[in-house]
Amino acid sequence: MSHDRNPSQWKVEFVNNLSKEISNSPVSAIVSIKGLRNKQLQSIRRNLSSDMKLRVVRIRLLMKALDKTDKKNIKSLEQFAQGQIGLVTTKLAPSKLYKLFEGTKEKAAARGGETAPDDIVIPEMTTNFPPGPMISEFQKAGIQTAIDKGKIAIKKEILYVKKGEPIPKDKAKILEKLEIHPLTVGLDILGAYSDGILFSREAISITEEQIMLDMARAFSQAKELAVNAMFLVPEIIPQLIVKAKINAEYLALESGFVDESNVQLFILKAIREASALNNAMGNQQEEEKPEKAKEEKTEEKAEDAASDEDKVSEGLGSLFG
Repeated sequence: MSHDRNPSQWKVEFVNNLSKEISNSPVSAIVSIKGLRNKQLQSIRRNLSSDMKLRVVRIRLLMKALDKTDKKNIKSLEQFAQGQIGLVTTKLAPSKLYKLFEGTKEKAAARGGETAPDDIVIPEMTTNFPPGPMISEFQKAGIQTAIDKGKIAIKKEILYVKKGEPIPKDKAKILEKLEIHPLTVGLDILGAYSDGILFSREAISITEEQIMLDMARAFSQAKELAVNAMFLVPEIIPQLIVKAKINAEYLALESGFVDESNVQLFILKAIREASALNNAMGNQQEEEKPEKAKEEKTEEKAEDAASDEDKVSEGLGSLFG
């Protein structure tokens, strides 16, 4: 930009160009670029398809561009403009754009100050560092070390930063040296516009599989409700017929009403009841056997005792007879 150019003029041109891009693109999406380094941002730009543009924008200039754009409901897109943002214009549907950006995310090192997305753990490992100044750095960080085959080894796994806590700069340096990348970076869609409709991140993050599952669940619940309410629609008539047949058969069995259509059920019922009765009688007989055996044994003992008494009497008679 030349120094003699009016500083406000480039803003006017930027807003006009941005407004034209929004007008000429079926889909416009606001994305968060927070945490992205310039190198990563340039890499993302290079990998975008030719019909897709990414601009880093200031919120105030974006709002001016939206004001100048003659599209139904487009100004409402500004509600998603928060923090460090970019604007993507494309022909790709919002849901497909979300899927594309999610697939291009990559792990990145922390620089310090970021919030830990998960617990950051340093595992037990042998590093590539020879004995030297790194030992004292590890010790300052509370990491237990030893020397293993000429390399610094971390002796014990350590929870380095808890989930949700800020990552201090000194700890970020240690993590980077250990090639532990706790962050996931990429373009995060905050909201999108297509054909007069606004889409939140939550709406476009729903997958086709999830939609199919939700539809199947809703259909099943609707069928169950219709059956219980006896609301006749073609989808549940076969189910109602089956239910009515089962109820009729049960009622016939309970009332003893026999005809050609249900005689087999009565035969099966009789067989089942006879089998149950037979089992019950068999169990009763099994229970009676020990009692009978016990009684017989008692009788045998009584007979033996009587026999012994007779023998004693005979012996006494021979002595005093």
